[in-house]
Amino acid sequence: MWHERDGCERFDELISFYLPDSIKTAVRGIKREYLIELEELRIRAGQPLMGVFAGFDRYIGRDGFLSDNPQFGLIVSPKEVDNLFMLLCEHSVYAYQDDISRGFITLKGGHRAGICGTVIYEGNNIRGMKDISSVNIRFSRQIKDCARDVFGHIVRNKQDIYNTLILSPPRCGKTTLLRDLCRMVSSGTGTSFKGLRTAVIDERSELAASYRGVPQNDLGPRTDVLDGCRKSEGIEIMLRGMAPQVIVVDELGATRDPDAIKMAWNAGVRIIATAHAYGLDDFKRRLGIGQLAAKDGFERIILLGMDNGKRWVRVMDAYGNELSGLVKIDRLSDGIRGLYGIRDEAVGKAGRETACLIKTHGDPA
Repeated sequence: MWHERDGCERFDELISFYLPDSIKTAVRGIKREYLIELEELRIRAGQPLMGVFAGFDRYIGRDGFLSDNPQFGLIVSPKEVDNLFMLLCEHSVYAYQDDISRGFITLKGGHRAGICGTVIYEGNNIRGMKDISSVNIRFSRQIKDCARDVFGHIVRNKQDIYNTLILSPPRCGKTTLLRDLCRMVSSGTGTSFKGLRTAVIDERSELAASYRGVPQNDLGPRTDVLDGCRKSEGIEIMLRGMAPQVIVVDELGATRDPDAIKMAWNAGVRIIATAHAYGLDDFKRRLGIGQLAAKDGFERIILLGMDNGKRWVRVMDAYGNELSGLVKIDRLSDGIRGLYGIRDEAVGKAGRETACLIKTHGDPA
């Protein structure tokens, strides 16, 4: 699980097409063993360029060296942020107005750019943004077969699955796991499990990462995607029009979500969903959605977490009985593990690179 890695090639098109020259040079200078673990690129006007690696962050220098000291990071100018925003919109802010009003733009390849700035209202509704101050580019990372070890636990028989809930704190991989479970349910695994008609309510445009109507991620051949729609409304639309056998949704939590999930169950449709929680008891205490883990609710619970840079997973039934032992998945490269372990100074190999830079060119301060 989590054993496959996308190569650096997945960044090439995004880096070449969207990033301003100075940021492009900095990102391309990051060593490969770090680059393959880059999850987010945080670009703020007047602030140092920052990368997020497996849940922690480092400042990125103009030549790609990494440090936890902000003075060594490339300072991004307001003009560069504005240029980046125009590139993300392909120089047509109007064409992306709906996305901008939701706070993010889905990019070709499934990557996503979150946007902050001055919000423009029209009545009670957000119409757009101006004076863009920061952009957060989240790199798409589909890891096929990462759900292989848990898939057997959610299969009821070769033509049915259990209603399944994935729980974890933020940044532990639940959306990545959900995406792969969706692909496997839709595709089937041969004679042992036949693929099922699957509907995805992609409220945040993250599961399928549709770009101009075309999913950038592989969710399987029997999957229909409703993009940018609230889960409560999307479930009803799919039930009326697409006759799904399974509905997949990400991040339960809205007040209308429990009734929509129950409506699907009453129609005989299975649900695979995720939610933020630190465990089953934590989820059960949530107002509204907590009832979905009670009797006659979700039948399989998948818990995810991270311990010292290692992701772990366990599967339980609705009564809390463990169906699989605690499995730790070592996903971090040696270089990134070095970065992960040291918090308060220039770190690992990157720290040594920074030290060499200071010795050669002098302390920038």
